[in-house]
Amino acid sequence: MVVIGGGHDATDNPPGALLTASYPDDLLTSWIVSSKGHLEPMYFPLYAYAMGMKIEGMNRDELLDHTYVDVADSGVTNHPEVSVNTGATNKKLINGGFKVEWHGAGNLATASFPESEYSWKALSKDHLKWDPANLKVYAISIAQQLPVGRIYTSAFKKTSGVAPHPSVSVSLTDTSIFNSEVYLEDSVYALCCGGGEVHYTGFGNMLWSLRPSTTQGLQFFSASSKDHLKSDPSSISAYAMGILLSPNQSRT
Repeated sequence: MVVIGGGHDATDNPPGALLTASYPDDLLTSWIVSSKGHLEPMYFPLYAYAMGMKIEGMNRDELLDHTYVDVADSGVTNHPEVSVNTGATNKKLINGGFKVEWHGAGNLATASFPESEYSWKALSKDHLKWDPANLKVYAISIAQQLPVGRIYTSAFKKTSGVAPHPSVSVSLTDTSIFNSEVYLEDSVYALCCGGGEVHYTGFGNMLWSLRPSTTQGLQFFSASSKDHLKSDPSSISAYAMGILLSPNQSRT
């Protein structure tokens, strides 16, 4: 398999721990995650998830040759944000990730999500204490035309109500927000990634969980966030992306 995505759970137990990284390793063999307590000591387990992809008729090396990772940096700032594009319309976005390169009190993730068919966006912020940081953002894509068929993708989104600790799950049966240029009405997509976007307006409300479903047959992605030490009820959007392969027609 080629690792194309993942997720992690920190904790919202008081005072809580917040996400700082979720991204692939250089060889697409594992998914790397990190989180931290913030301004108050917090000891907690960190749970990591990795999502692997294989395609019948292609070995790992062949699949790697058709999988791409593009990276962009925000530059050092208090509230970094950056979008990274796949760079070509013949590549389909299938996931993304982020790494906050913080060095002081901490700079914490507030969003990591598919911005369009071709771009992934992430945001982070320092919180209550100054710590400008660089935000590194990843876009993982696959060639639309493979030796064994053509790739199509679709993205889905659902938004929670406003709460101090908002949480929401979105499935591949919810309303799609964008599709490949050809929408296949009765096709079944497989979950390939997900993300979250916190809509905060005050001190800040940060991500503590981005988690894919792990139960066979259920295809959804969950996102959760929390305010931290200062009240800031917010809403959060969860995103799920699905992928399907339309096999090449056999020739007679």
